Amino acid sequence: MLFYKILPSSIKPLIKSYIISTIHALISVLSVLNYFLKYETNLKQINRIVGGGIFGTGDEIMVYSVCYSSGYFFYDLILMCKDKSVRTGSALIHHILVLLSFLSGLFTRICHPCHFYLLGEELSTIPLNLKTLYRHQPRFHQMFSLLFVFCFFISRLIYGSIICGYAFYAAPEFFRLALNIDDISSFSVGVSQALLCLLTRLLNIYWIYLIIRKIFF
Repeated sequence: MLFYKILPSSIKPLIKSYIISTIHALISVLSVLNYFLKYETNLKQINRIVGGGIFGTGDEIMVYSVCYSSGYFFYDLILMCKDKSVRTGSALIHHILVLLSFLSGLFTRICHPCHFYLLGEELSTIPLNLKTLYRHQPRFHQMFSLLFVFCFFISRLIYGSIICGYAFYAAPEFFRLALNIDDISSFSVGVSQALLCLLTRLLNIYWIYLIIRKIFF
């Protein structure tokens, strides 16, 4: 919110939101990329995908990125509620789903490694915003439009589906372990996280439908 206020008042709220969104996306993608380059990843280990991570493996730094992103989505949600020009129905639903997932994961230490990995999906947000920022320059607008379609399929369809696939593969064992020790709280949070994850996948499918419709129809 502070950075939003710092930007010149001559810039329209919608453009401000795109600028801040692009910065958030860049930081998120670079954080995930840095993790993959610096630490060993084991998506088959239950605690490192649907648990709270394992200290000493690099998982402990994930929480900072998830907290930062939670702050961004909370700010953007407030902005959407205050200003109609930056609000769309699908974006509003997306932010609510993400915040519910992130915050419950942070407070219960369930699934926040998965949430961290999914920040890599923000890759598609960068060209999406840039194509709007350069909407008055046809060459750049077209270039970023094509780049957005490519990045969307790579990050949100392929990469995001792989991460969610590992999470759902680990989920049954997580639920079994929770029930074995009568941890109903973890079981319930795990179920809610799975449902929220499914809803975000459905939202991505809806966005794909919009993209295909705009390209071919």
